[in-house]
Amino acid sequence: MQSRHPGNGVSFGRLAVLFIIAACVLPAVVFAQRPTFRKPVPEGVIEVTNLGIYSVVELRDGSLLADNGRVSKDGGRTWSAPRVLVPGAEVARSGTIGGGILRLKSGALALTFVNRIWISRDEGTTWSAPVEAFPKMVGGPYFTGDEMIQLSSGRLIFPGYADYAGEHPDLKYGQAQAKGRWRGKPYAVEGHGHLPEIYVTLFAYSDDEGRKWNMVTGAYGGDEPNALMGWFDEMGIPDGYGGVSGVGEPALAETKDGRILLFARPTVNRVVYSYGSDGGKTWSSVLPSVLANSLSPARLKRISKTGDLMVIWNQVSREEVQRGYRRGRLSAAISKDNGASWENFKTLELSEGLEDRVQIPPEYPIRLARARDDVGELPEGWAYFHYANMSFVGDKVFISYLRGSPLLGIAEQNLDKQENVLRIYPLDWFYK
Repeated sequence: MQSRHPGNGVSFGRLAVLFIIAACVLPAVVFAQRPTFRKPVPEGVIEVTNLGIYSVVELRDGSLLADNGRVSKDGGRTWSAPRVLVPGAEVARSGTIGGGILRLKSGALALTFVNRIWISRDEGTTWSAPVEAFPKMVGGPYFTGDEMIQLSSGRLIFPGYADYAGEHPDLKYGQAQAKGRWRGKPYAVEGHGHLPEIYVTLFAYSDDEGRKWNMVTGAYGGDEPNALMGWFDEMGIPDGYGGVSGVGEPALAETKDGRILLFARPTVNRVVYSYGSDGGKTWSSVLPSVLANSLSPARLKRISKTGDLMVIWNQVSREEVQRGYRRGRLSAAISKDNGASWENFKTLELSEGLEDRVQIPPEYPIRLARARDDVGELPEGWAYFHYANMSFVGDKVFISYLRGSPLLGIAEQNLDKQENVLRIYPLDWFYK
């Protein structure tokens, strides 16, 4: 499965597809050769790989159902084979494609993939006909999977993004990539940020469990969609003097005070955010957060048991990005005050070549950070970890992500060649 254009991270919900393909078609010998990663699995944490699972929900009988139809009856230690939840949604030999699966307030299950939603009222045995949440548009909408959330009011909010990239004779993807050398051979470490590209985030909402959808409209009073983009300067002031910055691959969570917090993939060296009110019809100016980040997505979720927020993202400094480690550290943090501040920073994965720093302070000026054209020799254990997701079931946190190295495909391409990881953490591990 190829990206929409070279170097594009994931488009049109293809992340869920790639997770499953990685579970089914990758030669076992590749994983036998993988490097030893620097952060061992913590005591009490379960790790399983290459099952193609992206999100998980608990069924009424206590078993677990994944978005690709796998079932676990022992808390996630072992899983059944994938099965087709939605007829016609097969990919290669893998069975079902999914993306997001969640329990609605009515008790029904909702399955989302790309632009579509299915409802099951019999615990995933049968599903309704699909309904499309977004109209087709030039440049999108695109999805990374599991974006839709349900508010306490019952409203469904489904964020997507449009992606526009320039193609120019003097800016070809293969020529503009940052490169290093691994085992004496040239290796591309980064392409995004070296080409003209912009993301904008859009919203659809439904008040009848996905039967009918409306777009959140824009500034001029017409039917055009509201498109969120950054418009702040290098000090984070939304005055337009810094031009326009990207807001892509969005993630949402409802806060304890009833607002909606959006985190998005930036084109500056911070996670960017906005707060929604009026059930997602009104959004504050997009601003840079205090979370250091590369040009990479962040996953934000509300912890069902506590109401706090959790974020998993690539926490890296400007200097680390410049050395070719844009996705070399996978971090987690918790907010107890609706996203105003973050604490309990944890490092989940770490590439060789990076210090084991728990928290990286925000840096100024706030602007794009990208790798040098030539980052030099890469260490044997150079690796990357990205496109994380999490699901909360009781006292457990199910975290899925892709793990890669030069043996497992280029970070921005060939995601199907990377290792799909599912880890099951005790929730209190993140609060310690």
